[in-house]
Amino acid sequence: NGNIIIGEHVNIDTTHTTVYGKEHLVATLGVDNLIIVHTPDATLVCPKDRAQDVKKIVDELKSKNKKELL
Repeated sequence: NGNIIIGEHVNIDTTHTTVYGKEHLVATLGVDNLIIVHTPDATLVCPKDRAQDVKKIVDELKSKNKKELL
């Protein structure tokens, strides 16, 4: 289905999605073309075509003094 999975994952009708979650199970249902990253500090979910905009999240966190998440 074009998925890239790292970690434990339950997949129902999920296509072209990248899932990274080593800390616990990540389950997806009916999603397409997403990036899902779970770490102990945060979870990111975004369309693959917006991955280049992750820098905007970093900038937002910096402006709110959330440097411990970076």
